[in-house]
Amino acid sequence: MTPGSLVLSNVRVHRGGRTVLQIDNLKVPPGDFVGIVGPNGAGKTTLLKVCAGLVKPTGGSVWMEGLDLTRLGAWRKCELRQHIGYIPQVAEYNAELPFTLREVVAMGRTSIRPLLTALKAEDREVVDHWIDTVGLGDRRNQTFRSLSGGEQQKALIARAMAQDPRILMLDEACANLDFDWKYQISEMVERLYRQNQITVLMVSHETSVLPHTCGRVVLLAGGRILADGGVEDVLSPNKLNGAYHGGLRVADIGGRKYIVSVSRSLEAGGTS
Repeated sequence: MTPGSLVLSNVRVHRGGRTVLQIDNLKVPPGDFVGIVGPNGAGKTTLLKVCAGLVKPTGGSVWMEGLDLTRLGAWRKCELRQHIGYIPQVAEYNAELPFTLREVVAMGRTSIRPLLTALKAEDREVVDHWIDTVGLGDRRNQTFRSLSGGEQQKALIARAMAQDPRILMLDEACANLDFDWKYQISEMVERLYRQNQITVLMVSHETSVLPHTCGRVVLLAGGRILADGGVEDVLSPNKLNGAYHGGLRVADIGGRKYIVSVSRSLEAGGTS
């Protein structure tokens, strides 16, 4: 077993009579920080859910830490998934449930304890540690739904980290946040990666929020891997235009990659 490793081989996901994901080979060694980018409908969220064991592929194998998720029984798969800190898009979380922030974060700790087992004092210490780590110590007794969007995202990150994960998976963690919150979340993910030596998979349609520690990018288009490699190589106009059908330029500002859409008429020297 290799903690934090992930390998996909000949993975296919079919829906509605069509193939929405086709990954021939994807290897994520332990300790990698992988950004997953691509246009809407490229299969980014489906890929992340397959990696997390939340979606069973129509065919192929998903090896996590040396075990094939597609062949495990429900109980063993559940045990293996305890090592995954999965953070869905905020829209997938019901913010109307009357839980406090502390109760939401405690769910991460509960998920790695035997069924119906009460949390111990050390578990509660872990929960409070992560609430403080993400900077929400003064919000711990507020209801989750009373928090701002950025604070809710921090709470979900704390919940994931309370599991002591070996792999952290984030699906559009910065979506629907303002400029300042996007970079607060991005920088927090970077710190967690540096300090905890975990494997990170981060889905984002905004390449500029990928932290500096993200050394590898997987570019998806049409459910397939169009490019997989270093940031400079994959986030280049040549590769990106293959996924977004042209008209893109890349601006490097402070080490972050910003994708800029350029009007074809402007490229041709016209006006718009």
